[in-house]
Amino acid sequence: MDASPLPALSRRQAITGAAGAGLAVALAGRPGRAAADARRPRPPSSLAPVWAQEWIQTCHDLTWREGPTPPQAARCYGYLALAMYEACVAGMDGRRSLGGQLTDLPRLPEAPHGPVDWVLALSASAHTMARQVYAGAAPERLATLDRLHAEQVAARRTTGTSAACERRSLGHGRAVAAALGSWVDTDGWAGTVGRAYTPPVGEGLWVSTPPNFRSAVEPYWSEVRPLVMRSAGEVRAVPHLPFSTEPGSPFWLQAKAVHDTSLALTDEQRAIARFWTDNPLLSGLPSGHWFLALSQVATQQRLDLERLLEAAVVLGVTLHEAFLSCWTGKYVDNLLRPVTYVNRYIDPTWATFVNSPQFPEYTSGHSVGSRAAAAVLTSLLGTVAYVDDSHRDRGLPARSFQDFTHAADEAAQSRLYGGIHFPMGIENGKEHGDRVGALVLDRLHTRRK
Repeated sequence: MDASPLPALSRRQAITGAAGAGLAVALAGRPGRAAADARRPRPPSSLAPVWAQEWIQTCHDLTWREGPTPPQAARCYGYLALAMYEACVAGMDGRRSLGGQLTDLPRLPEAPHGPVDWVLALSASAHTMARQVYAGAAPERLATLDRLHAEQVAARRTTGTSAACERRSLGHGRAVAAALGSWVDTDGWAGTVGRAYTPPVGEGLWVSTPPNFRSAVEPYWSEVRPLVMRSAGEVRAVPHLPFSTEPGSPFWLQAKAVHDTSLALTDEQRAIARFWTDNPLLSGLPSGHWFLALSQVATQQRLDLERLLEAAVVLGVTLHEAFLSCWTGKYVDNLLRPVTYVNRYIDPTWATFVNSPQFPEYTSGHSVGSRAAAAVLTSLLGTVAYVDDSHRDRGLPARSFQDFTHAADEAAQSRLYGGIHFPMGIENGKEHGDRVGALVLDRLHTRRK
């Protein structure tokens, strides 16, 4: 595993996104970025989004190099977004804190008296929270968090922020993160780590798959505390087709569709499968892909910091709930992967285009997470076309999407091209994700009435 941090230029290119989007001065470098926000203090609605975008990109890169599981990554991104939002919410007219809205989350510290530099508060809160949720990362990767925080603080000093304002702002951000951190520590995640798991045995049930043949990933994730769902299993997918090995049966036809699709893949379908692979150590996981997409849309649509923070926190809550809901269902159904079925009953020599992840099939996490993300981003930002260049550092070309749902549906379909999900796991997963997204939009309120 490569332990070196990603180069600064690579991160800057990813943050900048589309050329000519109107933030070139703010993103060109530390002095230029500081000049773009020269008057102090200013509300987040008049600040460039780059201050949060850099934390998204840096944590994506750290996630990529560390290779956590998909639910773990969703947890980390969600708490990072929450820390940034809550550090700044007092400076955002018309926005509400999520204290008292998320499960067991009490009211959070109020902003101190006197001017607050919201960028400094955001940076301190993000740094403190990222240090907590990525505590097990390699020291050299944790150092990237320290460097970014130090650079952002230094950039603010060049604008003439007073020492008193700096202390007040950093103190507020740290106080918010500390209060959130105490709550994060009780979410149940620690109790899921390192526990032995023996998969149930029976016809049609999941077994470890080639070529990795590793242990089941996150079998106890259902014990993690929901954020807005009333229980981890509140939203369940419709039942999958009854298992059958009979040739021509509905279940057999599901496996045959995966097998036949894989044997006739076009270059475009292979490109789609690669673009959305988002496996550990290949990218910042599916949640990270959607956070980078949001960051790129923020640049392309010229969003201010306030709108980015609002969209990020809702996206973070949504992805946390989507992966919690999906993983809970996976280990209830424990359905085998297509490669297992096809090798047993159709074609013993067949291999998938993308390696099958080491957890049960039903439903597709990409389908659930992506459609849930698309639902909330469309609600907050509208129907917007965008260019997704999230995999620039992997050498993959950018892809263009008509809107968030178009991207989500391609992400879902990519799992068929990869050979790792049955069509029913994909289609029912999309519907599952729609319901998670709708639930979050119904229960989470970032705007004052």
